[in-house]
Amino acid sequence: MLHSASMRQRRRRPLTLYLVAGGALLLLPVMAVLQYRWIGQVSDAERERRERTLRQATAQVAQELDLELIRAFGGLQVDGESLKTDDWAAYAERTNAWRAATTTPALVREVLLVDRLGPQLRLRRWDQTARQFVVADWPSGKGELHARFTRELAGWDRNPPDEPIRLHDLLSDAEDAVIAPVAPVPQHVREHVTIFTPVFGYTIIGLDTAFVRDDFLPALVERHFKQGTGDEYRVAVVSRRDPARVIYADNVEDVKDLVARHDAEADMFGLRPDQFQLIRQAERSLRGTGAPPAGDRRRNLFFSMTARRGAPPDGAAGTAARAGAVNKAFDGLLRWKLVARHRAGSLEAAVGGARTRNTALSFGVLLLMAVTVGVLARTARRAERLARQQIEFVAAVSHELRTPVSVIGAAAENLADGLVVDPARVKQYGTRIQTESRRLGDTVERVLLYAGIESGHVVAHRTPLPVGTLISEAVAASQDTISDAGVTVEVKVPEGLPPVLVDAPALRACLANLIANAVKYGGTNRWIGVTASTAPGRKGPEVRVAVTDKGLGISSADLPHIFEPFFRGAEARSRQIHGNGLGLSIVKGIVDAHGGHVTVKSAHGAGSTFVLHLPAYDGEVSPIAEGTRHPAPLVTRSS
Repeated sequence: MLHSASMRQRRRRPLTLYLVAGGALLLLPVMAVLQYRWIGQVSDAERERRERTLRQATAQVAQELDLELIRAFGGLQVDGESLKTDDWAAYAERTNAWRAATTTPALVREVLLVDRLGPQLRLRRWDQTARQFVVADWPSGKGELHARFTRELAGWDRNPPDEPIRLHDLLSDAEDAVIAPVAPVPQHVREHVTIFTPVFGYTIIGLDTAFVRDDFLPALVERHFKQGTGDEYRVAVVSRRDPARVIYADNVEDVKDLVARHDAEADMFGLRPDQFQLIRQAERSLRGTGAPPAGDRRRNLFFSMTARRGAPPDGAAGTAARAGAVNKAFDGLLRWKLVARHRAGSLEAAVGGARTRNTALSFGVLLLMAVTVGVLARTARRAERLARQQIEFVAAVSHELRTPVSVIGAAAENLADGLVVDPARVKQYGTRIQTESRRLGDTVERVLLYAGIESGHVVAHRTPLPVGTLISEAVAASQDTISDAGVTVEVKVPEGLPPVLVDAPALRACLANLIANAVKYGGTNRWIGVTASTAPGRKGPEVRVAVTDKGLGISSADLPHIFEPFFRGAEARSRQIHGNGLGLSIVKGIVDAHGGHVTVKSAHGAGSTFVLHLPAYDGEVSPIAEGTRHPAPLVTRSS
């Protein structure tokens, strides 16, 4: 009953294992689909985050530059009252206020004032030390501005401007200067009513383009594009009117290609309808310095006019046509464009590459899990098979031990009880006891050898011995088995073979085991061949000892497993050939411990050849080893 319950439990284990493995393999595709969808959602979210971050970075760089330019415009613009009175004390206070409010005073190289002296143009430069404008010569490269201001002066008296500040005058076209018309003079008509009288004149705020290129823009790009991301984006600032003119470039090989294909852009160095918040911010920063007073209408004219023009229109006036006209008017005031692109070629390519890597990693993990499930199933199956073989081994060993013990016990009991008194029969009983004792000892020796292989102590002290001696001793040790089976053993050992460094008892047991197997599986052809030879091997010269039979052979299905412990082929099981499946495993363990290896050639029904490959010993054979030499006969016949 216990055996039946144990068998049922063993049959139940593989079923449970297959159910668990099958469930895991069915779950893996579901996990793959869910993980693929999740990676897609994560990639979309990552794309949106990167696009938002990039747009924010480009907008912040443009706003910080524009804020400084607007602050310089509002802080350094000459007012009409100071120009008419030629009193520059108030203007000097405003320049000091601008220097206190700005973060980059080096942005402004010089401040020039263009006004009229009678019918002629006059150019003056602001002298901070003298705290006034001093007469200067027109610098080279300003001929276009000189011609423009000359035309303006010629038509000023004939056709004075209607607006106190004309939109097209703001910032003008120069890309190395901010040009601000002189602020008009306010005149109070009555309470709460003020009109402004335009005054001819322009403030030219010259910019230090080298500072902008080498210091200001790199600092902005470093702060907004490289914090936490490293050198992830290629950034350039180009002229809107002439994109081939590069103001600044950071790690860009082909600016033209970057302008044509970019992930984000922002207009800068100009006025836009959405900048009225920047204008208010610049106004507050200049007011915060204490000069000019907050209620000074002259000081706030520029801010109020530009904010009014830039603020969104109300009510019915806010039509698309009106908005388009406003945007078109301001669009002509923008000078630079900032473009940025991911170093991968585009944000889409960067996100796509990350998605591909994540997908490959995720599916690699799933594949690893699938392989792990398969390996676990295979390992568990092999462990179960090994356990079954061990049980069969115990049963086989028990049977192998029980038979000789029973025979020895019965024979000894008959002799002790005096049932056998005939001398011939007493001798026969003694021979039987001797045979069974040897069989019992062989079984015990085999089990001990297997235990030694498993514990790593299979080989003891090794000495160099001639191959012929080992073969002769192995054949002699197997003589009883050979004689009982009526097998002919043919031994061929040529002269001059190098010796081998071996543990003689262990290797002799190997050869005896192969000979015993050849006897058991030799079939009706009662012949065994034992040969020795030398040949080059993997690690140098080697001695090869081959044991050949012409018997049953080994099937191709069993051949890969014959050296596994407790394995018995289908032929051995079907013919009920006694054994426990340890012999070849022991042979392999012993030969491997000597630094060699075992090979086999076999075909079902055509016999087998087992070859021991042993490293040749290049030293001298010891006298002790020579003394143990027994000349091996070329042909040994037993019948």
